[in-house]
Amino acid sequence: MPPTMDSAFSDHQTVAGVLVMLVRERSVANGSSRTSRTGLQASVPVNERPSVRRGLDALIELGILGMSGEDIGFTTKGKLFLAQVQRSRGETPTAFEQDDKNPALLAAMLAGIDNDERLAPEGSVDDVRTLPARLEGYRASRSPRFSRSWIVMGGLAAAAAAFALLR
Repeated sequence: MPPTMDSAFSDHQTVAGVLVMLVRERSVANGSSRTSRTGLQASVPVNERPSVRRGLDALIELGILGMSGEDIGFTTKGKLFLAQVQRSRGETPTAFEQDDKNPALLAAMLAGIDNDERLAPEGSVDDVRTLPARLEGYRASRSPRFSRSWIVMGGLAAAAAAFALLR
């Protein structure tokens, strides 16, 4: 089980931390410094998409994430916040993150996060903290159904083609 966010983070900061970790994980998985915003939102269960969308909007407006077309990625300021989140999880920030400990900038960023109601948790903070793990389960449970539906569709198409040829 991965480490959880440090209890020193406020609820708003925990939501922001979970969102930046989701962006980072998807960016690393893509081998890029950016990821598709709509792809990230689509990977979240339908009932949680509005809060994720609002949270990403807030992080963009706070200058933590930057947007280029449909893709989102970290700004220099965002890399500082990401490094703080990783440290709170007991991780060492990697070369991808800006490991610059600028206390004044970090304090201003954390205050901005706390003042933005779009980063308030919709439910319990524990539900927010478990979102990445739940997404893994959600993707795993969706994949087999998707594959089976294509097999069924292919089988029906083959049967229809065979019927047409035999007629």
